[in-house]
Amino acid sequence: MLSGAKLRTILAVLSLRAEGEVRRDELIEELDLVRTAGDAINAVHAHVARLRRWLHRHGGNAGLVETVHCGYRLNIDRDAVDANRFVRLVEHALNLAPNTPSVVATILEDALSLWQGDALIDALEGPLVTTAADELYRWRAAARATLIDAWLALDHNQKVALNARKFISEDPLNESMRARHIIALQRMGRYAEAVEAYNDAELVLSRELGIRPGTELRATHDPATQYTIPSAVRHRERAMTDARL
Repeated sequence: MLSGAKLRTILAVLSLRAEGEVRRDELIEELDLVRTAGDAINAVHAHVARLRRWLHRHGGNAGLVETVHCGYRLNIDRDAVDANRFVRLVEHALNLAPNTPSVVATILEDALSLWQGDALIDALEGPLVTTAADELYRWRAAARATLIDAWLALDHNQKVALNARKFISEDPLNESMRARHIIALQRMGRYAEAVEAYNDAELVLSRELGIRPGTELRATHDPATQYTIPSAVRHRERAMTDARL
């Protein structure tokens, strides 16, 4: 593993912009070198030189990190970076026709399998890394919601119940995910568990936000209200909006 938080941060930022330029002034701010280094530009050069030596020792060629006019560029294919490949796969899935839930599910299962822990956890929390991590989490939320919708359309209710419970444990205020969880339980005839799941949602929302469940969640609990499963593949705008809630 690459040692040194600053070197890991430089590699992370260059990787996220693979084939694109990262300016020196951006790296100076990201690494907080204005405050900690007397000559910030020379400090950036020194860190990049160390990164180049490390990459060379681990099989990288001399031109892997290229100096360009105002900064640096990592010369690798964008899809060689898991984060970039993940976003591309999710974008593709969200743009597919709504009558292809099996295709959408396959793509999103592959995309979500690329997550091996928290986003950019080994990098410093500078502005570029923080923004990129937040964006990745929004894409992951959209991917999860759309995958659950695709599984519901395919009647894969056991998958929905198991995975929705995991997603809810990480995002307990997500009412849409709780609604999907409940409808899967109801479909499998696990009505007592569905009622328990609704009561838990009501308790959490009241305790944490001081609100009652919204329309979508209430529809899973009120026999007089017809619950409609969301489209298996939603437009990108709606999916990303849900992810931000």
